[in-house]
Amino acid sequence: MTQGNDARMAKWSFLAGIIFIILLALLHVIKSDIAPSWNFISEYQVGRFGWLMSLAFVSLGSSCLFLAIALWHEVSLVGKIGIVMMLLSSAGMFMAAIFKTDPLNTSPELVTQSGMLHQWGAMLDQIPFAALLITIALFRKKEWHVNHWLLIVSLIFVWFGMIYFIASIRVHFPADGKFGPNVLVGWQNRIMIVTQALWVILISYEANRQKKQTVIFA
Repeated sequence: MTQGNDARMAKWSFLAGIIFIILLALLHVIKSDIAPSWNFISEYQVGRFGWLMSLAFVSLGSSCLFLAIALWHEVSLVGKIGIVMMLLSSAGMFMAAIFKTDPLNTSPELVTQSGMLHQWGAMLDQIPFAALLITIALFRKKEWHVNHWLLIVSLIFVWFGMIYFIASIRVHFPADGKFGPNVLVGWQNRIMIVTQALWVILISYEANRQKKQTVIFA
């Protein structure tokens, strides 16, 4: 029964991850007033159709949560540490969904409590570290017939996305602490979150596929 539940969790994780990608892409079309070059994706929460971004955060948080459940019985202690980090990331996504962000160019002294809690939720994102530990655990799992190069490449993309974003923030960080049209870090923010979402989607897809190929999970 547990194994059957794990299979369902993997499917739900995959679908929730896809929904996040679709919603994020849709928001780029219907909220064209948000400039991808410098606005963060959280700013899609501000104003009309903001609930769609909140729903997108719920989708990604759910995807992480479902994948954590699906993999718990599949990985060693190293992988389980990664799963705990993924659960923290899931909690952060749910916080980001509940507490709407402030506009990116809001002065530090004008940041609302909701905006601050949203930022705390964003800081709970541990997916790159979770991905590293879970990948190591899956490498050691002989029962999983998965392309190791695919795992490595997807992991590299996740870490590239995070490092690229952090490096861009450091390089372009405004002296007055106020972000705006001249601080071009929006696309880096999108690359980071999309590479993380794609990693979750890939691993959930592989988890579901492995269970179909293994008699014990049939």
